[in-house]
Amino acid sequence: MDIDNLIRAASTAHASNQFGEASRLCSQVLAIEPYNVQALMIAGVIEAKVGDPLKAIRLLDEVQGIEPDSFHAAFWQSHVYKKLGKIPEAIHSARRAVELNPQDAQALAQLGICLLEVRLLPESEERLRQATFRAPQVIPILYSLSQCLHLQGRRDEASDVIRRALSGSQHNADSLLKLAQFLLSQNNPTAAQEVARRALQLQPSSDVAKLLLARLLLEDSQSAEAEDLLKQAMARQSKDHQVYGMMGTAIQALGRIDEAIRCFQQSIALEPNQGYAYFAIANSKKMGEEDRGLVEQMQKLASKSNLPPKQASFLQYGIAKSLEDLSDFAGSIAAYDEANRIEYELKFKDGVFDDEAYSDRFDRTIRQFSTSFVKRNAGAGSASSMPIFVVGMMRSGTTLIEQVLSSHPEVGAAGEQTFWGDNWRSGLNEMKGELNVDGLNEAANRYVALLQSIAPSKSHVVDKMPINYAGLGIIHLAFPNAKIIHVMRDPVDTCFSIYATPNRALTEFAHNRRNIVSAYGEYLKIMKHWRKALPPESMLEIQYENLVSNSEPETRKLVEFCGLEWNDACLRPHENKRAVITPSVWQVRQPFYKSSIQRWRKFEAYLGEFKDLLPDA
Repeated sequence: MDIDNLIRAASTAHASNQFGEASRLCSQVLAIEPYNVQALMIAGVIEAKVGDPLKAIRLLDEVQGIEPDSFHAAFWQSHVYKKLGKIPEAIHSARRAVELNPQDAQALAQLGICLLEVRLLPESEERLRQATFRAPQVIPILYSLSQCLHLQGRRDEASDVIRRALSGSQHNADSLLKLAQFLLSQNNPTAAQEVARRALQLQPSSDVAKLLLARLLLEDSQSAEAEDLLKQAMARQSKDHQVYGMMGTAIQALGRIDEAIRCFQQSIALEPNQGYAYFAIANSKKMGEEDRGLVEQMQKLASKSNLPPKQASFLQYGIAKSLEDLSDFAGSIAAYDEANRIEYELKFKDGVFDDEAYSDRFDRTIRQFSTSFVKRNAGAGSASSMPIFVVGMMRSGTTLIEQVLSSHPEVGAAGEQTFWGDNWRSGLNEMKGELNVDGLNEAANRYVALLQSIAPSKSHVVDKMPINYAGLGIIHLAFPNAKIIHVMRDPVDTCFSIYATPNRALTEFAHNRRNIVSAYGEYLKIMKHWRKALPPESMLEIQYENLVSNSEPETRKLVEFCGLEWNDACLRPHENKRAVITPSVWQVRQPFYKSSIQRWRKFEAYLGEFKDLLPDA
């Protein structure tokens, strides 16, 4: 067979997804003509799709060496670089593909998706809109555009895009529920909510659809509609243990702890071989001697070692919390260690936390937002005083502060908004190291609109995203009149609590003592900088231990700092009826208590690297 026929056969096999055959035929061509562009291209695309990414890069480089203006080589290189996690290289290749073929919808979408990865959101939106204009019914592009709008706080527009995507496609309720779960895992809750609504429209009797939508509504602080869905689901006698687990979680978030525990118990009765419901019970109460039987049941199940990893992790966290409550600290730490081992493997596999790169990010922020830079740009942002930012290391008490403040009738709660982590680049020209005033104010206006949509009747809204401590420079410049509350807690208690708490988010330093200590050091470093760089009147620092030990004077200090009139409800944060979905869901339903102070002393013999945080270390 001559080369032309071999190429045609390879192309046909590739088009039919017969990749092995296509690769074999390309190898025959390249044995005769090592620089045959068509064979190199087909072989490179096959490797990009199903083979070795590094080999794909090499083959596509060879194509570009022969044909520098090869659109397909640039396009597929972008895909491979994105698969490898090399996003700057993926963006460069995608830009080259768009330059070579500005009308190609897939190239525009690929560039938009890569820009979305690094949160260059305005340009990402522009490229994705260009792609949807040329390919209006390509569903994945619409989902990406929806996510881009969601990350910018433009939820109504994001929902409109999803409705448009669903109107042009055929789905059954089951496929929509799977899609909603996927969209939620991709940090696109707005899209997930719309898809879950459509699933419920198609199958109004589906308990799973009701509970998934209720969960999404609770996470969006829409507790009234969520509770209505839960009541509908509870009226049915479902035999699905997951339904009772989800129901318990939703009711737990609303503060109905006893009712939630009964749901978790029913989940276990229907399916004893799981982990989540056991953990949820342990995380809903202080375990006592009357719970010994349940703890022994958990330990017996753990010894079988046949649970899926995520369920095994939940089970170990549940055992650890239970044994800690029962004062078996050696058994407790062993279970915490096993839970963290499983979680680390699930989330990071063989990955290693790059503490140098992590530190470099903080150093760059400190250099960019120097004291002189902040003073030079004072007053550039919005005049709004609506936001109240509560920051601190995770597990430091930010949820309690939010509960205290949102108990005030003038204050709403927005939970943990990712907005500034996603949008800070809008306010900064990184190449020039200058503030982008127009972009900053546009982002600030979008943020205020987002807070107003969450708590429309409130004059102030609390955003308690802890990691916002890393971006207080851009946040203060965006809202010079906003109040910032920094919550501090004993360093060892804070870090041990991070280790002892399952975390839904992919926190890069979690599940490893050394990594947590390293990240804590960066937190201390940047907060030291903000104390110098920000005006002192913009930030109040509250010690968690003082708040729970001397609640009234500390609470009055908080309320006064926020410019609010005193209200006694702020002394009863446990009576606050708003939904809470953080790991502190049980703790914030209790009156102010001191038992979490110096929790680490119970585990003093097992602290490992956490000892480095002790005062005498």
